Amino acid sequence: MNYAYIGWCREGTSDKVWGIILLREHEASHLKFHPFPNYKPAYNEYLSFWGRRGAKLQTKMFSASIWEAEDMFRKKENKGYVNIPKSRLDEVYPNFQTDLEKTAMWAMLKS
Repeated sequence: MNYAYIGWCREGTSDKVWGIILLREHEASHLKFHPFPNYKPAYNEYLSFWGRRGAKLQTKMFSASIWEAEDMFRKKENKGYVNIPKSRLDEVYPNFQTDLEKTAMWAMLKS
């Protein structure tokens, strides 16, 4: 899986994960400037996931430009989420991969 962002928030009694997975990248999404005035940035397809650690994850598929996705990351970090690498995911949420695969499969089948 191509994790675009994995965030973990542990404050007080709160122990949550939030993140997004890049499902499909559209070619022009890396362009910041385009010579044509009517150009609209390409929208990538993502799967977001969130939930309390150890509880059932929730998911939602959405389309966004890379800049909109980065803005989502910043907003979560402003709320106390810390960006963690995939290598720490098992430490933070031991059954994450299994839980996500079950939930993500149903989310993708719904769309």
